[in-house]
Amino acid sequence: MDPGPGETALAELTRFAVLGLRPTVNVRRVTDVDLRERIEADWETVDFDGFSEEELASHLEDAGRGYDAVKCRAGIPLTKAVLERATADTLRRRLVLVGRAASGSDTFDHVAASRLGVAIRTTPGANATAVAELTVALMLDALRGVSMRANALRDGSWSEAVKALPTGSLADSRVGLVGSGAISRRVAELVRAFGADVWVFGSPRFTAERAVAWPGHRVESLDELLAGCDVVSVHVPATTETDGLINTRELRLMRPGSVLVNTARSSVVCEHALDLALRDPESGPWRAAVDTFDIEGPGFSSVLASNPYCTVSPHAAGMTRSAMEEASRRILTEFELFLKETSLPSGGSNR
Repeated sequence: MDPGPGETALAELTRFAVLGLRPTVNVRRVTDVDLRERIEADWETVDFDGFSEEELASHLEDAGRGYDAVKCRAGIPLTKAVLERATADTLRRRLVLVGRAASGSDTFDHVAASRLGVAIRTTPGANATAVAELTVALMLDALRGVSMRANALRDGSWSEAVKALPTGSLADSRVGLVGSGAISRRVAELVRAFGADVWVFGSPRFTAERAVAWPGHRVESLDELLAGCDVVSVHVPATTETDGLINTRELRLMRPGSVLVNTARSSVVCEHALDLALRDPESGPWRAAVDTFDIEGPGFSSVLASNPYCTVSPHAAGMTRSAMEEASRRILTEFELFLKETSLPSGGSNR
């Protein structure tokens, strides 16, 4: 398992033990020395790069011993190859459950998991408020130039810091939300409190009847939303349907002086198209703020990192203490329900 941060990790381990499971803890991302020592004193541990497909597969095989379940909190590469190796008949235990203490699972091969009998459980909505809060913060930063002005002052340039004043604000903006899930709804509630008008383009399930209870106006098409809003914020999962949803054509539809915020998935908004649009005053949004990238982690790389018109954030939208604690509680409940509903034996032999 990849434990939660801080004391949440110890609470998770205790709860897993109560469920009759025997956790092996990957301490690679446990940076607190004292916490790591406490975990290593009481639990079996390993230390490997969970984002490496080969290392992940090798540790799940565990020299032929295998694992019944995996609990993670990040987008590990649970590919077809990894799943096949983790469910091989030669293993003493085969993988039957993967739980991620987060809402998304786009790095998991769901088709392969279903074929191989591996259940996937996540915690949708657990971080909705956290993501919504950072989304609004990024909107304000893009509109008001907060980080740009702070950097200019640090460089000793008052004249640069006061450029492009006065600015727009949420109070006089129409905010368009792409997506109609829990995060989008919470964003709608927050920006309405600032005085913004809200438009929403949702999935086919977001019918006119469902939209009645929403704090926003339902629009029929993405094009209508892009062309009609001052701020556009993306809140859809990474799927085949949303891959490249916002590209060059869609960016060109956006209003002059508009802002785009992406705290969803990088695959939804093409990085290169956004970079080019921001650099062209005649095309697309005026400013952007992005929390998710094609290449993340220690090898982070993005054309947007050097774009002066884009605020960048290290995929941190859902990382508040309360959100991660809630996700931990929910994924433990999912494990408990799974154990009650299946024939997976409880007892000290489980790993």
